[in-house]
Amino acid sequence: MTTYKIEAPVRSFTGESAGVHFNKGTGYVDDSTKEGRGSVEYFRRHGYGVAPADELTEEERVQELVTGTPAQRDGVTSPADALTNLGHGSAPAVGFGMGVQTEPITPAAPEYDPARYNQDDVLAYLDSLGREDSDSDAEFARVIAAERDGKKRKAILARGDQNPEVGK
Repeated sequence: MTTYKIEAPVRSFTGESAGVHFNKGTGYVDDSTKEGRGSVEYFRRHGYGVAPADELTEEERVQELVTGTPAQRDGVTSPADALTNLGHGSAPAVGFGMGVQTEPITPAAPEYDPARYNQDDVLAYLDSLGREDSDSDAEFARVIAAERDGKKRKAILARGDQNPEVGK
C-alpha cells in the first residue's frame, strides 16, 4: 500500500473530490482499495499534483513538534490540526512558511517529441511555431536537434537546414 499526497490545482480548495477530503488544497489517499486507485488515476488525468507521501509532510512534522506525538493519517489526527489552534484561540497558526495559493496551478506542458509523430505532423508543428520570438526559435532548434538525434527523417532535417540562423 502506498499513500499519495494530492495537491489540488486550486490551493485554497477545502472539501471532497473523488472520495478524497482536501484541506487547503491538500489531500491524502492510499491505493489499497479499488476506489483509492481510481482516485489516484482521476487526479493524475485532471492535472492534480500526485506524489507518494511515504515521508512525513511539513504539516506532519510540525504536528509532531507541537504535540510531541507521532503524526497519523488514519483520521485520528489530520495534518491540518497541527497548524490550527496551537493554544492561541481558534485562529490558524501562521509563520510556518505556508502561503495560500489563490491562482490555479497549471501543469507544465510536456515537450513536443518529434519521434512520437509522423513526418507530416512534425513539419506542421514546425510551421506553427511563430518566428517573432526567441522562445519559438529555441523550440524549432530543439525539435530539429531531437530529430537529428532520433529518426533522422530527411524532410524534417531539410527544414532545419532551410533555417540555419534559428537557435543561434
